[in-house]
Amino acid sequence: MEQNTRADSLHRRSRMRGPRPRVRRLAATALTTLALTGAACGGNNSDPGPDREGGVDLTLLGPSRPADGPPVKVGFVSDGSTPAFDNTIQIDAAVAMTKFLNKHAGGIGGHPIELVTCETAADPGRAADCATEFIQADVAITVAGESTAMGPVWKPLHDARIPIFVYATTEQSVILDRDSTFALADQIAGLAGMPITVATQNHVPKVTVVGIDVPVVTGFYDTVGDQIFGDAGLDLDVVAIPPDQADMTPQMERIAASGPTEIHIIGGDAFCISAFRGLQAANFDGPVSVVNQCVSDTSKTALGDTLEGVYASAPFAIGDHDNPDLRQWEAIVDTYDNNDIDLSNSMSSTIYVTMTALSRALDGLTGNITPTRLIEKIRSAPELPLPAAPGLTFHCDGTANPLVPAACTQGGLMTTLNAQGNPTLPYKPFGNED
Repeated sequence: MEQNTRADSLHRRSRMRGPRPRVRRLAATALTTLALTGAACGGNNSDPGPDREGGVDLTLLGPSRPADGPPVKVGFVSDGSTPAFDNTIQIDAAVAMTKFLNKHAGGIGGHPIELVTCETAADPGRAADCATEFIQADVAITVAGESTAMGPVWKPLHDARIPIFVYATTEQSVILDRDSTFALADQIAGLAGMPITVATQNHVPKVTVVGIDVPVVTGFYDTVGDQIFGDAGLDLDVVAIPPDQADMTPQMERIAASGPTEIHIIGGDAFCISAFRGLQAANFDGPVSVVNQCVSDTSKTALGDTLEGVYASAPFAIGDHDNPDLRQWEAIVDTYDNNDIDLSNSMSSTIYVTMTALSRALDGLTGNITPTRLIEKIRSAPELPLPAAPGLTFHCDGTANPLVPAACTQGGLMTTLNAQGNPTLPYKPFGNED
């Protein structure tokens, strides 16, 4: 019982907020096993409990393959809670995934994962401190979903030759790294591949990007946008709009009056609501595409059937409740989560995809686990199915995308939305043609 109490205390402390980067460690080996399975003191009920309340089917979790031996420390970085947004769900997802991998996937190379997490609060200084914390903790690899402060985390870790396995980033120094960085999702697919595909299918000569005016969006188009769209035979116009501009009608009227174009909207749901209302006011009737962050319950309610026929990109099959990988994620949350992860929030599923892909790439690893061996194993892994993304694969040998050496995937998934703003299934892959 003492072991369970200690683990519970560690988890409670992880929810506290403080002025410095928040680091937490999940105990490994026997402590981890007991804490994660919820074993009663002196009892025999050591199973995590899919039958606890008539819960999930054990087959969704796979057979028990518990990790054993000395733990491997894995860093996990997230923006966490910030004044503008809260991505703490990513950390909750990483905790649940660690429990699952330690119980059903042998951790890493048979060794239990000891998770070391840190929040940057989207602050570059705190992000650099997170890197220092990871180096001092002697992590073997660092994992991340998406972070607005990836650069300051990446540089010290890169210099220390500690590999980083990140879901997605637009940080140029990170995605151009050939040495020790692996970026799972193809960011170019959502920024360029999708609007190029939509414009080509609809026979329009130009793409107009309506994007929130922040460097992670506009920087891509400033550097390589003209080249990529030009190579596809399309003109490119980028309309950067301040995050706090509520009425976009003036810009949308100018776009509508400038001739045939495909419009690609990049921003969160509030930004997209304003953009679509501006397009309605301007009577724009051309093809429109959006990134998946645009579509939420809030935007669906606000826009109604305006979203019908809009093209939406997705890095994986968001909203496909029949997808076997996403069904497994639901089972993992049901069994191993203590914080009521919202399954409708794709930020949590992103961590499932990232950590599952890493586990697949490291499958078969044996012996002593070091950063160098992890880099070699990830790079030499064969082409594998991308979790929850039917039709897409990942291969982290540096050849997936010639423009982005760190990229492991080329292309994405695309769908059109129905009158309720939901994806019409199945998703179709795009941008992954040889």
